[in-house]
Amino acid sequence: MLSIMENRELSPSGLYRIRFQDCDPFGHLNNARYMDYFLEAREDHLRDFYGFDLFEHASMEVKSWVVTRAQIAYLEPAKQSEQVKIVTRLVASTDGSIRNEDLMYDQTGKRLKAIVWIDFAFVDLKKGRAIRHGEDLIRFFDSVLYRDAGLENGNFEERVREMRRTMAPGMDAIPA
Repeated sequence: MLSIMENRELSPSGLYRIRFQDCDPFGHLNNARYMDYFLEAREDHLRDFYGFDLFEHASMEVKSWVVTRAQIAYLEPAKQSEQVKIVTRLVASTDGSIRNEDLMYDQTGKRLKAIVWIDFAFVDLKKGRAIRHGEDLIRFFDSVLYRDAGLENGNFEERVREMRRTMAPGMDAIPA
């Protein structure tokens, strides 16, 4: 099992500005737009931290991932023009699926605003059917998998309670 310090290195993060057009009349990020911010951040993180381009992979392999389930908890509003820190990480994988845990914090990384678990199925884009990951992908997933005792039971509500209670101490140590 990886140490906590190694796990931090496996949780890429970046700063993102909340855009006016993505907000409701109260100046809060619209609930439907959180998923866009999380998915775009993960795409950036895969490319920038791991050298893995999702669209290039899909074009070359004619295989990609589709969202099968998303569970999200909104803990504090993200506001218009605010910069937020988004942390993305792979927390589970099987032969044909993966789960990401994505976290949105304030700019300092100290106040958790939202947490989401997104489940993806790996599909053959020509046939439109779920398929298994190849050995190269399985090795890649093993190399970037975030391991945390709080993820072992697979219960989203318990994870949210834990994250709210601890506010993920040390997360602010993750470089932006």
